[in-house]
Amino acid sequence: MPFKPSNPLFLTTALLLASVAAAQTAGSGFQMTPEMRARMAAMQPIIDLSQTVRLLPELEKNKATAITRTQAKTLLTILTTLQKAAVQPNDAKKYLTQIEDKILTEKQLTALDTLVIKAEKEQQAQRAARQNGQTARVPGIPGGLLGGQRPGGQNAQRQAGTGQAGQRQPGTFNPFKEGRGADALNSYIALLKKK
Repeated sequence: MPFKPSNPLFLTTALLLASVAAAQTAGSGFQMTPEMRARMAAMQPIIDLSQTVRLLPELEKNKATAITRTQAKTLLTILTTLQKAAVQPNDAKKYLTQIEDKILTEKQLTALDTLVIKAEKEQQAQRAARQNGQTARVPGIPGGLLGGQRPGGQNAQRQAGTGQAGQRQPGTFNPFKEGRGADALNSYIALLKKK
């Protein structure tokens, strides 16, 4: 079959490829560069550790999964260390392994996994709502709307040229030292010290 631009097969294929390409770029809205993906992958152990530590207080809501006095002593050593210096990805892996393999019981790990899955589903729902142009209610944020411009919030910091989370390098980021994560960790440490 000779190539002719007016050939129906050629036109159909070209139209199909163009529509797929347009759907991929229009639907996603944001494409990460390879450098951004590499940075994100390097920081993944820190993100995983941060999520686990953030969800640990939720275990206290059920007596069957609450941290024991012995577990609290070991956990306090790790949590206070996390507050002191920037967390390196390899250190984050080590701490996460200690928490999951040596401190928590199977029942606690199962409960924690359930909490992680629930948190990921909530994040996906919020992401989908943002992509559809809807605003989502976020508990604890004044006004409760995602994407809102808050004076002194992340948007203001980015505009001022400070606090650029996307520009941080692995080893300089410590989610346990500043912001809401640090406040929550301090509260949890205080609770564990009472055990």
